Amino acid sequence: MKKKVAISIFVSILIFVQIWCFFISFKYPYIGLYLETNPNQEWIVREIDKKSLSSELDIKLGDRITEIDGGAPEDFWTVAKWRAIEQAHSVTVSRDGQEPKLLLTNHASTNYGIFSLFSGLVTLFLALLLYLKIPNSPSARLLAFVFLAIGLTWTGIGASSRGDIIGKILVTSLMMAIPFIFYHFLVIFFQEKGKISLPKKALKYVYVLIGLGFGIRLLYFIPALAYPIYLYNGKISLLFFIIGFLLNIYMLTYIYFKHRKPKSYLSSIIKSVWISLIISFLPSIILSFIPRLKTGSFFLDEEFTSLFILFLPISFTYLIAADRLYDIGLVVRRFVSAGMISLLPSAMLTGAYVVLFSEDVEVKHLLFIFFAPLILISLILYSMEYVTTKFESFLFPRKSMLHTTLKKISKNLGAISSFRELKDIVLVDIVKTLDVIGGAIVIQYKDEIETVHEGVINLEEIKQLLSSSSLQQHPFYSCIEINHHEDYTGYLVMTGKKTNTMLGKEELQWLNLIISYLAVSMENVHLIRKLTSKLQQLAAQLPNEQSAQDIQWFRKLMFELQEEERIRIANDLHDTTMQDLFFLKRRFIELLEGQLLNKDDKEQLNNIINFIELINTGLRQSCFELHPHLLQEIGLILTVQRLLDKETYNCPFTIQFTGVSAYAIENRDLVSKKHIFRIVQELLSNAKKHSHATEVTFTMTVEAGLFYLSYEDNGVGLDEVQAASTRLTGRSGIGMEQIKSRVLHLNGDIEMNSKAEGGVHFLISIPIIDVVAV
Repeated sequence: MKKKVAISIFVSILIFVQIWCFFISFKYPYIGLYLETNPNQEWIVREIDKKSLSSELDIKLGDRITEIDGGAPEDFWTVAKWRAIEQAHSVTVSRDGQEPKLLLTNHASTNYGIFSLFSGLVTLFLALLLYLKIPNSPSARLLAFVFLAIGLTWTGIGASSRGDIIGKILVTSLMMAIPFIFYHFLVIFFQEKGKISLPKKALKYVYVLIGLGFGIRLLYFIPALAYPIYLYNGKISLLFFIIGFLLNIYMLTYIYFKHRKPKSYLSSIIKSVWISLIISFLPSIILSFIPRLKTGSFFLDEEFTSLFILFLPISFTYLIAADRLYDIGLVVRRFVSAGMISLLPSAMLTGAYVVLFSEDVEVKHLLFIFFAPLILISLILYSMEYVTTKFESFLFPRKSMLHTTLKKISKNLGAISSFRELKDIVLVDIVKTLDVIGGAIVIQYKDEIETVHEGVINLEEIKQLLSSSSLQQHPFYSCIEINHHEDYTGYLVMTGKKTNTMLGKEELQWLNLIISYLAVSMENVHLIRKLTSKLQQLAAQLPNEQSAQDIQWFRKLMFELQEEERIRIANDLHDTTMQDLFFLKRRFIELLEGQLLNKDDKEQLNNIINFIELINTGLRQSCFELHPHLLQEIGLILTVQRLLDKETYNCPFTIQFTGVSAYAIENRDLVSKKHIFRIVQELLSNAKKHSHATEVTFTMTVEAGLFYLSYEDNGVGLDEVQAASTRLTGRSGIGMEQIKSRVLHLNGDIEMNSKAEGGVHFLISIPIIDVVAV
């Protein structure tokens, strides 16, 4: 309860101070007229601030001020306290025997301090955001307090410059405190992140000094003591700020060199904080504070140099709230790179101003003309990457389409296991994306050339040009070598575009990027071919099991190993990947329900959760296909029915299944039913990859002691499928061998016929009584 009361009182005081500073800043103009007494004890004008209202009036240096608001100057409270005229309504000036009375209330309030008010509001908002975003982190709360101090300092500048006592106490006290509060933040922060202990015993003494300074400044309310204190107060505050800044830089440098050897994120954090501190405060110290200490005036007004201070709260709030503090180094490097590019146009603009307006050139003008475009162009260049990425599909539709296709192709390359699949998975998308007439992937062996193509392309001409080594110089074709192997060389060949133009530089770069992925897949296909060829040679040497029972163990062992591997993979998927996905989904749901997120973040999080559920559904289907446990629970017929029902949504053809009259097969052993289930899977897989059918029919029947499995489709026919299997010797070839091996192992028979109107028919018969069980 006491804590809540204390917080309420603290917040109320802050709100009052803010309202008061805003009231003073907007009610009174910044007069900016500074006085001193001459030997005759007359008040004369010592300094006129060019940003103030006085610069617009008929007042000159050395003029005597005889009255302020109708009274003697020494009786006016801002003159007595600060030797300055502020919050006055009228002033009488004596010059050359004339004493005109100048009314100050007829002039609008100047804008001096308005930018500081805006910067202060931004910083205070970021402090509140950080406090609410990470309420349980001590370092985040302390950093929020740093931002609060910076924000209050900014909002107090307008009131302070207008002679307000509260504003002056606020600004000078917080200027002393800011670097040491930041050092306190570093102590807590590095203790949290890396268990690094920084010296902190002296902090309590520093806070005592800051508190003592605050107490002394309260004496401003006593007119007789105000000016002697004010005379040294500003310099002490600036000196304290510079010492605190150097302390932070020294400690960060020290711990960086101490912990840089182990390459960890902690060393990156230290470097990032160091860079951020330098960018934020060094311009103000070098261009404003040190000149003020040495000469009594700013080299560059603090309103300009304080622009850099905004970098600290904005960058730290974003990076800490997003838990990406270690990325600030990358942010800084990118911004510096953009700044280097911006130097030339900024310098040219400044030079042009010097040439065109040489009579009116001032250092401040030159600095503004140079730095304003430098910062603006740097920000534009820095943000261009984000903008072009965010709106790439709108700004650069062609480039966006190339990126999308590249992602799709690279994702599908892992599924390639045969040369024919290179066409379906890669070549079709390349030809469509580039809008060329045709394209081909060519493999040149020592004694033959093999091709797959898409679109219209003269393969015979390609082969002739390749044989004569003149393909790459041909004006109509773009030929890129995929890889060079001792057994073969692969090429990607593209014709000209349908618009009768050749491929552009960007498109060729895109193709070269795809080639780097494609080369790996080509090598995998080559290795699969060699292994498949050896297996086929071995299978061709084995006689029929019915005449050679002594080698049945070979097929039996192969089937057992396959089933064991499938079960192992299915169990691994279920026990590890699916469980991890379930845990990940639950964590995202907890994050969605427990955090204060904006609408876009919630929508993105919901999309991630839905995508995880989609992956889980696909994994469940894969586990079922790898390990059909339903065979034992509901039998072969219903399990096949469920498989085909689910595959209907993923196949480019309709599937019909009839198995009502085949329930006698359910009396057989589980292993035999697994073989039949695998045969159905292989037939369906071949249909999806090679048949180009629109209708596929599976029929299961039992007649005269035989179980019949019939497969029909209206696709390209048996001749082309067999030719493809023979030529490609890829996954389809292995699949057909698996079907034959399983049928022979069950003492069955298989008939393959191509229908006259197109399509293929497989009829598999297996004895019901004399089934060989593994």
